[in-house]
Amino acid sequence: MTSRSTDLSATSKPGDQTRTALLMAGIKLFGTKGFEATSTREIAAAAQANIASIAYHFGGKEGLRVACAEMIGSRIQSVVGPALSALDPKGDPAQAQAAFERVIMGIADFMLGQIEARDIASFMVREMGSAGAVFDKVYADFIEPVHSSLCDLLGLATGQDPESDLIRIGTFSIAGQVVYFRIGHVIVARRMDWKEVGPNEVEAIKAVLLGNIRAFVATHRKEQS
Repeated sequence: MTSRSTDLSATSKPGDQTRTALLMAGIKLFGTKGFEATSTREIAAAAQANIASIAYHFGGKEGLRVACAEMIGSRIQSVVGPALSALDPKGDPAQAQAAFERVIMGIADFMLGQIEARDIASFMVREMGSAGAVFDKVYADFIEPVHSSLCDLLGLATGQDPESDLIRIGTFSIAGQVVYFRIGHVIVARRMDWKEVGPNEVEAIKAVLLGNIRAFVATHRKEQS
């Protein structure tokens, strides 16, 4: 996937730069190798930092792991938070559907168009595979509130209960398609004979995602009595 941004956050002070470098190295290595298989020495080397700086900034490897999750949650919230908070469909199913589509398309732009999303996705997939403090934090801070907001929109768009199994699973299935295109981009590119997944390819993926959303809404829309 191509990139239009490579930094998870901007920094100015040397201490801040070291902390951010450690976070980015942690996200990448924890995502590719796993937490247990990644050593503090590897993280420090990747961040071009002193190994003692991990303890200084985070108290140790576990603290870095939690801080990585917090950074990812903050980054993703910066993408979807403003969009969700600005939405007010005013009880109108059509506006709710349009709002749902805008949020999913925004997530797709980030996940498929930003190189940092590659490491974020790998980290999230690793952490979602095992219960623990990091999973609990990511779930509470990001997954549950964003998913609930999307369920509210999809429920209103279809006339279904937003907390029904149908809407909750449907929301996961739609968002999950975006995640798959991120983590499976190498498979997709090879099967599609794409040399790269650039802006044109991302737009092609988004068009299919949009069609899937509209098909779901059309299939499950309740007739108003």
